[in-house]
Amino acid sequence: MLTPSFKISQDENHVFITVHAPYTNVGDTEIDVDGENFLFVSSPYFLRLCLPGKIVENEKSKGSYVCDSGDFNLIFDKETPGENFENLDMITSLLAPRDIPNINPNLVEMLEEDGITIENEDSVNKINTNTYAFGFACKVSTEFSDIGREFPQIFELKVPEQIPLEERHEMRIKYENRKFSSDHYLADFYDDELIDPYLTATMSWDACDFNKDADFTDDEVSLLKELPNKHYILTKKEHKQIFLGLIDILYGFCYDRRSTLNECTVESSWTINKLSSTLSWFCVFNDMKEVLIACYRRALTYPIFRNFELCEKVKKDLVSLLRKGKKVIIKSMINIHRMFNTSNDARYILNQLYISDYLIFLQKCRSEEFTELCNNLANIEITKADLSLDLEELEAAADMVCEEETQIVENEVALKMASMSLLPNAKTNIVFDYTDSSSSSSDSSDSSDLDSDDDPS
Repeated sequence: MLTPSFKISQDENHVFITVHAPYTNVGDTEIDVDGENFLFVSSPYFLRLCLPGKIVENEKSKGSYVCDSGDFNLIFDKETPGENFENLDMITSLLAPRDIPNINPNLVEMLEEDGITIENEDSVNKINTNTYAFGFACKVSTEFSDIGREFPQIFELKVPEQIPLEERHEMRIKYENRKFSSDHYLADFYDDELIDPYLTATMSWDACDFNKDADFTDDEVSLLKELPNKHYILTKKEHKQIFLGLIDILYGFCYDRRSTLNECTVESSWTINKLSSTLSWFCVFNDMKEVLIACYRRALTYPIFRNFELCEKVKKDLVSLLRKGKKVIIKSMINIHRMFNTSNDARYILNQLYISDYLIFLQKCRSEEFTELCNNLANIEITKADLSLDLEELEAAADMVCEEETQIVENEVALKMASMSLLPNAKTNIVFDYTDSSSSSSDSSDSSDLDSDDDPS
């Protein structure tokens, strides 16, 4: 059975459901409403939704089918008039979820009813099994073997199943130190003409005509409706790590958008993959500053533009993106999902490991969580010294070299000027030709020497 595309909206007293099911037999269509549960069956389509509030099917309920578009337009009353149904545009979260596994109520705290459970305590078994894990919330440990070696163009860590989480950062930092090019960094540091267009660009989500509440496009809905509606059981530590991983991934996305002036290129998937320690090293973060330091270091090591001021701009872009709200963040992750799926380097594996679960998870999050995340990010300041790449020393040494070269040039110019002033003066013969016939005879003898070059005739 196929899951049809659908859209849901509301007013104060009604819920409007549109189901796109072309080429179906209207006579065989079944629609059932039971509180918050909605069921639509019309071969070959099957749709079961769990709404955030209860609706009723009564004599006021209406339904119609538009042949040209293949849309079923349905109207139901809210059981409680005036009630606001939240997150009606979160497609995956509305799909009927899988059964929630049995959990100990003494160990968990339900943050929301729509699929995220936070455990209050870590179990010893969980810590042990997660030591070598990777993927979203470190839930992958045995499904992929030698994944780093199988996809060497994607992962810099070749055997995550053999490297403990706490050692991955140390290995990554050593690897980045070897890859960092001081010459490239200094070239971009001094080339203002090259970097300025990217520093002054306006991101699409900061444009005056940007609509942060725009509906998901048909392509976006098509992706979201195919994702399974999972229930996540996480420790508080894992919950925090997921959001820090989101910062790590979205920083690469924002860098790509600024460095391409909002135009996605064939290299965009590589840039996002490479700038994210989560996606290239299977790293897990526990601190916001730690995340930003990793992002800055990689942005100064791998892409074509390696400039600290550009890193600062990208951080501000990310803060601005987060402030636009949940839907814009999800749309950005959908863009990343699409780029990875169409990459020539098999980056679809990153969707399976991380991005698809992020798309499900983010739809379940409260808006307040993104506000808090954004505020925490905005309050972090990164200095060049924090990056441990000796940037200030490199710049100071380069400035000294520039000053010495400038002094040498000035000395050479001064020597040339001095040598020119010491050259012997060239003698110049000046001839004055007077032919004034009115000159008196008394002046003729005095001027004879001056007129010696005249023609005697």
